[in-house]
Amino acid sequence: MILGKFGEIGELIFEIDLITLDEEEYSIELLLDTGFTTGWLAIDIQDIAGLGWNIIEQNRTMRMARGEAFFDIYEGKVKLDGQEYIIPVLAGEGIPEPLLGLQWLKILPLTVNFSTGILTLG
Repeated sequence: MILGKFGEIGELIFEIDLITLDEEEYSIELLLDTGFTTGWLAIDIQDIAGLGWNIIEQNRTMRMARGEAFFDIYEGKVKLDGQEYIIPVLAGEGIPEPLLGLQWLKILPLTVNFSTGILTLG
C-alpha cells in the first residue's frame, strides 16, 4: 500500500518509481486522473526519453478533453509499494504532469477519506 496526499483542490497525488531499461529507479509524483479510464500511465514525451523503454506503437489517436491527440505507446516498468509492474505507457506532447489511469483500480484498492486525510492505493 502506498500513501498519497491531497492536492490544494483535492487532487489525489501519489509517488511511484519509474524503472529505466538499466534498472535505475526515479521517483515521481503523479495525479490519479479519474477521467483517464483507458490507460495505466501517461507521461510527456520529453520525460520518457531518458528511460530507455521500448516503443510498442506510434501515433495512436485518442480522444482527450481538449480534443484528439496522438500518443506513442511504450512498454514501461514501474514500482508501487515494492511491487514491479510492466505496463503500457502513453507518451504525448503537452502532458503537464504524469497521470495514473483508472486501470490501476482493477488490481489495487483505493481508499479516499477526505475528512481524516487518508489516501492509499494498494
